Amino acid sequence: MKKDYQFLIQKLNTFIKEYYKNLIIRGIVYCIILTISALLAFSLIEHFGFFNTMVRAVFFWAYCAFSCVIAFWFIITPGIKMLSAKEGLTHKEAAQIIGKHFPSVSDKLTNILELKSISEGNQSIIEASINQKISKTKPLHFNHAIDWGKTTYYAKFILIPVSIVVLIMLSGNSRVLSESTHRIINYNTKFEKPA
Repeated sequence: MKKDYQFLIQKLNTFIKEYYKNLIIRGIVYCIILTISALLAFSLIEHFGFFNTMVRAVFFWAYCAFSCVIAFWFIITPGIKMLSAKEGLTHKEAAQIIGKHFPSVSDKLTNILELKSISEGNQSIIEASINQKISKTKPLHFNHAIDWGKTTYYAKFILIPVSIVVLIMLSGNSRVLSESTHRIINYNTKFEKPA
């Protein structure tokens, strides 16, 4: 019984790590999309506005803050949870996620976890019930419950900002991005507006 239960817990722990790995990869995708899009927006606004040092400073620090917040939210937080340094997904929550994907065992996993925590009553009946439920979950690969499709779906959107950058570069207007980005990075320097 203990071996089966430990095997189930090991499968749940593996699922939790893979779940967070998926969130981290999706977070990287979100960060790439959002940071390139923000850089494009700030560079194009600066190119057409040719703003003073104060506005460029706001652009620079807003971009830095924005990049840090989305990196923390989408990459660092799931990474910390995956390493169990911060309270993350519990076995019961993992069982509920798996149960949504595999309706045939939706209640069995949570029942196993609840039965294991019962200290009163006939232990042999409880163990027999746990073993019966575990046997029905053994053939399932819990990692199939992870939604990698959503991650690959969002990965396609990286092409939009990257395509815009490539089109600007190929059109011979690379200075639109390079010069305005240079002015934003060097926001304390005064630049003369070209005639």
